[in-house]
Amino acid sequence: MACQRSPFRVQTPDRRYFQDMQQKPDLVVLNTEALTMDASQPQAQAVAVAKERILAVGSDEEIKGLAGPDTEIIDGQGLTLLPGFIDSHIHLLSLARTTQELDCRPDKASSVTAIAHRVFEWARIVPPGEWVRCFGYDDLALDERRHPTRHDLDKISPRHPVRLDHRSGHATVLNSVGLQMAGINAETPDPVEGVIDRDANSEPTGVLLEMSAFLSERVDMRRSRNRIRQGVTAANRLLLSFGITSVQDAGPENGLERWQAFRDLADSETLRSRITMMAGAGRRADLISDGLVWGSGDHQLRLGHVKIMLTMTTGALHPSLKELQEIALDACRSGFPVAIHCVEQEAVAAAAQVIADLPPLPAGVPPHRIEHCSECPPDVLDSVHRSGAAVATQPGFIHWNGPSYRENVEASMQPHLYPIGTIESAGIKIALGSDAPVISPDPWPAIHSAVTRLHYEGRQLPGAGTVSIETALRMYTLSGAELEGTVPDKGSITPRKLADLVLVDRDPVSTNSGELKDIKAKMTIIGGAVVWEGR
Repeated sequence: MACQRSPFRVQTPDRRYFQDMQQKPDLVVLNTEALTMDASQPQAQAVAVAKERILAVGSDEEIKGLAGPDTEIIDGQGLTLLPGFIDSHIHLLSLARTTQELDCRPDKASSVTAIAHRVFEWARIVPPGEWVRCFGYDDLALDERRHPTRHDLDKISPRHPVRLDHRSGHATVLNSVGLQMAGINAETPDPVEGVIDRDANSEPTGVLLEMSAFLSERVDMRRSRNRIRQGVTAANRLLLSFGITSVQDAGPENGLERWQAFRDLADSETLRSRITMMAGAGRRADLISDGLVWGSGDHQLRLGHVKIMLTMTTGALHPSLKELQEIALDACRSGFPVAIHCVEQEAVAAAAQVIADLPPLPAGVPPHRIEHCSECPPDVLDSVHRSGAAVATQPGFIHWNGPSYRENVEASMQPHLYPIGTIESAGIKIALGSDAPVISPDPWPAIHSAVTRLHYEGRQLPGAGTVSIETALRMYTLSGAELEGTVPDKGSITPRKLADLVLVDRDPVSTNSGELKDIKAKMTIIGGAVVWEGR
């Protein structure tokens, strides 16, 4: 898809803005095949940047003519330039934590025995009494097809408390020392939102479902500020290496303390990617008391939707439909749109029902959201459409979990798992993200699966819910800005928008669809500054 100079015109802002920029850009990027996501100028060769924002978009000759003696010039070497990716659903601090924990994902440990061996080796370097933290196991991917238990962990780590988190984030395994520190025994009742798995004698097996908040209240696992900073530095480096310039943090425990932590990380430039922090439903009042409302902050850190968890771990909706209505209405009355976590079709339908009954949002506030929308058969899809909700979903789960879905999900539901194209065709606004660290934040496997429904073994998940590569790219850029309400500043290569860009190693439009998952970022730019370069 070679760009010719003749069709290109320079797209610039109004004259007053151009004068404000003193007519000389700080940076120009030349010799690219830019896919702008801007319908008024879908393609270009070059971009000029001044004071963190895009000054002009056009041909090499036209943009080069704007450069002054102090302008930095980057030769794109004919590679494809895209708007920086916007991950519409991520858990940043959890991702940061995984850079400092024992990796027990299936490719690292394919059995309970292998997990036990890795924990044993890791525990040898952890002082006795300190927590051994592990992440990423998947019971359905283990040879034994079961969760590890406290007995498995006790055999190899009797002196350390051990915490092993499921890759989904919805299950945790503790050894006996860990259970004791958390105050969990045979007499401990199940919390309202979770389940303590028990054996025939009612003794805890160590497997805990939907109990992260419970554990946070019972056990102090907080890391030092320096430790957090180190983890965020590593996580941000990973995000930048994928060309992710903005993220939407969907932590259900996000509150004032976390806002202040993100503020510190952003101000110190430890966190270079821009972040929109959702507010945990139970923490919203603290944020409001500190004067924070939807949209508070700046381009580096802003406050977004209220995150509500809607789960079915116990077999019933939690919170109940009535409770969900009350939580959502309270958020809406205080000017916040809601983002409701729901995976099962019953949960998706309940979320759509609640959203449909909410009063109108103030002008300029983006729509309410359904997070994940994993199971979406036609009747549920109709409910989502009628509700007016947008959907933030993660086709990367097809790539990473496809074999497990084919084996463990009913055949009749498989075509309706993450049906990206079907949702799009219904006229529902949809943006893509990763849910990292549940899966990798790399956008390209997700884009690959959105276009093909292929998983990592090369087989296709049933269903016709695919989209074009152009649509998938829009969903990972401009649509992400639409769902968080930042279209004036992000999502496309357009004059006056923030100069957040990524240069990739091949043209995704002309690349064979089977190779989309292999595309790599070569350079990431945020606010006109090069923040990451690959080899």
